[in-house]
Amino acid sequence: MPLTKEQCEQLYAKLQVVGWKTDRLLLKFVSHPFVREKAREYATQGFARRLQTMRRCIENVFSIIPPDVVDVPQKLQLDDAQINIQAAFANIYGCVDNLAWVWVYERELSIPALRVGLRRQNTDIRASLSPEFRAYLHSLEDWFAYLTEYRDALAHRIPLYIPPGNVRPKDVDAYNDLMTRMNAAIANHQTDEYERLSLEQSKLLVFQPVIGHSLVEMKAPYFFHVQLIADFLTIEELGNKMLAELHQLASDSSC
Repeated sequence: MPLTKEQCEQLYAKLQVVGWKTDRLLLKFVSHPFVREKAREYATQGFARRLQTMRRCIENVFSIIPPDVVDVPQKLQLDDAQINIQAAFANIYGCVDNLAWVWVYERELSIPALRVGLRRQNTDIRASLSPEFRAYLHSLEDWFAYLTEYRDALAHRIPLYIPPGNVRPKDVDAYNDLMTRMNAAIANHQTDEYERLSLEQSKLLVFQPVIGHSLVEMKAPYFFHVQLIADFLTIEELGNKMLAELHQLASDSSC
């Protein structure tokens, strides 16, 4: 079902804070007194740059396909929104890894590159963090699993895409009948008739702002406006908690 008016209003309200939350978090990382230059680089050139890209991707998606759209967008709109969503997912995943590298370099941890991260299997890094931060990361296990599924699909398997439309249950028979007639028109080289039937069929589609990958492999598609905002807020929270760890590290080192 399409998003309700109330849900759309809530999304727009949250969109309004993405910009200043981005700027505030960037300022915190840029002004942090890093001891190790590599940690500073991964914080300011890695995490900060990705965060800004996320912000722009989210703003672009809301502009290209507003959350209250009901009619199926044109193909170019779907393509442009997909490009921005794919870029957002790549950088959301990258933000997590950048934060892990910031910690590795600032703590001067000797950990192989393939074992650097903040997920459950990254036991070396998790063991070096405070109990409070470890508990927080544990609470994100489902989010990490979802993020990994979509990132891996994007990078290695079926890219993320927006279905152009859905058919209401009451219109399924009519939709399938039109498809049969369209196939017959193509077989008989009746291009005008095919175009007429295709236009009639498109009127049976309703748009849902969801993103998915493989129909066989994915658990469920996601409402992309909702998920982009939620992912941004998770990254913001994760970034602030990592900063708290860094501040505590600096405090301990000065004692």
